[in-house]
Amino acid sequence: MNLSGSKVLDGEFRLRDIIYKVTRTFLSAVYENMELVLFPEVEARTEDPAVEYEMRSVRLYHNNGFRAHAAAFGELKGKRFVWTDEYNEDEEEAGFLCVQEHESVQKGTIEILEADTERLTIKWSGEAVVGWSEKYGGNVPFETVFTVRLPDRVTYCLDAFSGTEMKIDDSTCLKLLNLEEFNQEAARVSETRAWEDFNTVLRFCLTFEGRDYMGEVVFTNGKNHHELKMEPGCPRKIWFRNVDYNLRARYEVFSFEIE
Repeated sequence: MNLSGSKVLDGEFRLRDIIYKVTRTFLSAVYENMELVLFPEVEARTEDPAVEYEMRSVRLYHNNGFRAHAAAFGELKGKRFVWTDEYNEDEEEAGFLCVQEHESVQKGTIEILEADTERLTIKWSGEAVVGWSEKYGGNVPFETVFTVRLPDRVTYCLDAFSGTEMKIDDSTCLKLLNLEEFNQEAARVSETRAWEDFNTVLRFCLTFEGRDYMGEVVFTNGKNHHELKMEPGCPRKIWFRNVDYNLRARYEVFSFEIE
């Protein structure tokens, strides 16, 4: 089925004049303050003997994601995201294409053609670096249409350098209470590189319909060894997934799952 005037069919990938068959699609997503951030990925392959072996597989993906300006997947149908350069005005990358190596998408457009409770159909077109020959060097045009299943769960991510509070939905928000104390331990361990000596507590408050519920994440012998403790009676289920940080680079993201 040809969609939205595309030059390729659903399940195809065109790189200049080479047609590939889509072999794998994947979508991950996170929430940042009630807004979806999307990470689409598609892989494709051709067995055409006329195509040089090194050019027979492609992978197109978003490494750091882009904000969808929507709070639910069902709101995405018809949305269009355009990059006229490698980065947009929000400093979000246009993506990466891997044929020979992982190279930048130089400009691109992502369109959400269809959206329901289980899948998205995405049209992704643009130009990218391939670095194989004069014909397949830079600004190589590509276009693909593919359908991808929605993720089973979406993680809520809090960017601590943007603020200590994030909105989960209209009745729920989460706020970190002792970020400065937590970061003192994170900085100490980073400086000493004694990663297994990371022992601290992250305290937070989950507010639901005007009532506060206290919680804490206890880290023992490393940032990947943690236990969440929640005040009894909290009506929302909550799991702490991880923290990733580089304080010198002003990067720190806390990830939760909340039902």
